[in-house]
Amino acid sequence: MGRVPRGRDGIRAALRAGRREAVLDGYADPELWERARRTPPADGYLRAIDARAAEWERTEITVLPHSRYRMFADDGSRRAFENDYFGRRRRLADLALHALAHPDGGVSALEDTIWAICDEYAWALPAHLTGLLATDPGVPHARQIDLFAAETAFALAEIPRLLPARLAPLVAARAARETRHRVIEPFLDLPPNWWEHDHTNWSAVCACGVGMAALHLLGDDEEEQLVEITVRVVAAMERFLAGYGDDGACLEGLDYWAYGFGFFVNYAEALRRRTGGAIDLLADGGGKVERIALFPQRVFLSGAVVAAFSDARPKGAREPGLAALLNHRFPAVTHAPEHLAAPDVVDHCGRWGPALRALVWATRHPRPARDPAPDEGGYLADAQWMIGRHRDGGRELAFAAKGGHNQEPHNHNDLGSFVVALDGEPLLAELGSGLYTRDYFGPARYDILCTGSHGHSVPLVNGTAQESSATARAEVLLAKHGGGRARFRLDLSHGYPVAPLRSLVRDFEFAAGTLTVRDEIAGSTPLDVTERFMSFFPITLPGPGRALVTGPSGALLLEYDASRWRAAVRDHRHDGHDGTTATVHSLDLTAEVADGTFALRITHAGG
Repeated sequence: MGRVPRGRDGIRAALRAGRREAVLDGYADPELWERARRTPPADGYLRAIDARAAEWERTEITVLPHSRYRMFADDGSRRAFENDYFGRRRRLADLALHALAHPDGGVSALEDTIWAICDEYAWALPAHLTGLLATDPGVPHARQIDLFAAETAFALAEIPRLLPARLAPLVAARAARETRHRVIEPFLDLPPNWWEHDHTNWSAVCACGVGMAALHLLGDDEEEQLVEITVRVVAAMERFLAGYGDDGACLEGLDYWAYGFGFFVNYAEALRRRTGGAIDLLADGGGKVERIALFPQRVFLSGAVVAAFSDARPKGAREPGLAALLNHRFPAVTHAPEHLAAPDVVDHCGRWGPALRALVWATRHPRPARDPAPDEGGYLADAQWMIGRHRDGGRELAFAAKGGHNQEPHNHNDLGSFVVALDGEPLLAELGSGLYTRDYFGPARYDILCTGSHGHSVPLVNGTAQESSATARAEVLLAKHGGGRARFRLDLSHGYPVAPLRSLVRDFEFAAGTLTVRDEIAGSTPLDVTERFMSFFPITLPGPGRALVTGPSGALLLEYDASRWRAAVRDHRHDGHDGTTATVHSLDLTAEVADGTFALRITHAGG
């Protein structure tokens, strides 16, 4: 991975060759922030930050009482505590960015926010703590390192270094002391964390937070501690990259790509600057890091609609600063087109590190005047994702389908599932992530609509949904893409624990804006098969063999054999990740099948 000196001695030499101050060289320069105010999209982001900062200054800091802390243990709910917890982080990020952009402004509200975060019982979320209600857990709650403890350490180590002459010395000293006590010291003194050997976003995010805190806080007299942390953080980053296939696809979806790979890039760029280029995790002799960096521009289908599998949202965005930095390193990575730019740099969790760098990198590397057109899609072989796009004048129809297996990161039971976008709307869609609760990550996960296969556009066989296991996997029989056509053929038989089912093969054929989905089904006895197709939008049955899915700018026409398949439209409750509840819809086509083929033709309703 990248350019990394051999062994501890090599990393020690690389750190000695560099400067701690180089990590943030120029990041607090008033001229950079003046230029940001004249550089799209940073100018718009800063206006929004200024408005929110003024509101935070008038608003009391929320408390985090014991009653909310223990809710996860009582009933599995997370939202009430996390709303207030993340509100504090959004407050911190807004006020710190506002201070950087206004060198002559006051910082009292920022100091109070840092102080309140230092007061917190634990920086890890209750849902992630071991021994949540134990009076004497094996590792004290305040010293357990999860995603958000690491992110908090990143922020409280970095903000005082950017504002050294403006924050009260006691506030800065307390932030450093709490970061050492809660994150740096337990990382060094306790057994390795499980996420150091993980292949998901946890390994990158947690390692980045610990690594950044160490780069900022450990002085020359703590060289061996910094070497130890750097060695382990780099190893965790290597394991993170090992979780990607050679196609560069993130099985967790675009949102988690931005999260995990974004934090990887945050740390990689900081370590490169800290060592004067001697350690460069983005240096990419084999091309894999570049392929990972290219993932976003491969998965946008139409407008903001993405190939959204597992816990990914149906629509996505690109963060302009991250795209700009990656374009600087890998010219094949495009800047974020204006219509796909993230609406804000301070996200719902208030992640400090990415927010700062979004503004700095977008300002230092502004995007060109013209954006390249997206390609026609392609096949991601390791992920087993097929993507096809078709444009005809102003009309755009695109699809994505997946194979894979049912024990992927942030897994949904979704072998053979697919999405169809029409003119920027996901008319046939995966539902994305649900409301995070104890059950959502527990044994009842696949009883939930959005995660079980009964909430995806896949068959139900004898009333049975797909099972969750690594052996429930698709076998790719054919995958071809080119010349404006795509063909994707999958054996889904291993996904269904139905004894009479001998074979279930799903075949996608995409050409000239028409998607045809065929299921070839064979059973030792007749099978009760329901072909289900999910949508956020209304579904109507205008006549035999025809269904319409109608969105805000157009409709899909679904055509099937009404002489064999009985149609019904059903409504379902979906509890979304953002805490809202929506009614979603399914078209269910049902028949008794022993040996036969189901076919569905999907086109724009205008012909």
